[in-house]
Amino acid sequence: KLQQRKLDQLKLVHKGLLHQLLKHNATWKEVKIKEILNVRNKQIFPNESYPLMSFVQNKGVIPKGKRYNRDFLVKGSKKYKMTEIGDFIYSSNNLETGSIGINKTGKAVISPVYSIFSSKNHDESQFIGLLAEDNAFIYKMLKYRQGVVYGQWKIPEKDFLNIQIKIPNLKTRERILALFTNLDNLFNQEKGKLNYLKRVKKFLLQNMFI
Repeated sequence: KLQQRKLDQLKLVHKGLLHQLLKHNATWKEVKIKEILNVRNKQIFPNESYPLMSFVQNKGVIPKGKRYNRDFLVKGSKKYKMTEIGDFIYSSNNLETGSIGINKTGKAVISPVYSIFSSKNHDESQFIGLLAEDNAFIYKMLKYRQGVVYGQWKIPEKDFLNIQIKIPNLKTRERILALFTNLDNLFNQEKGKLNYLKRVKKFLLQNMFI
């Protein structure tokens, strides 16, 4: 429980810092997202260089389960959207639950339902990924969401690219990104400790009465 509380506190620190930063952005430059990102809409068959992966809420691009490892060898396999490291990705259906963010994994192909954008400047796209953690940014996007078929939504890429945002200068941007990278690294370290403790607990319970 103590380790879980540490993780919860780190999440609150992350959220609080982001909120404070975005409150003090009067001197930041106002731009449209299309000045930073381009639509990436190339579809290819999965292969060794671009394996089939998933885009998971709050986790980003991650490998699929073992049974998918050789899917690209299956004859007649369908095409998927190509993505590179640093790409910005979102799902119109699940924005509120974290299906948005940066590809931090690398070369992959994912479902065509996702909107993918390449970066003109890597640190700027990373900063948009940070902004996307803020509810106000998500609200701007939701204003453009349209129903396409029953239970499905779409935010057209052209509308997303026309959203106006504020970004700081390069030096400030680099400092902010470094701060949140360190916070993320600390969170992952503490999460690793929690997972280890859970495995130890499970092992002890399983072997207690042997």
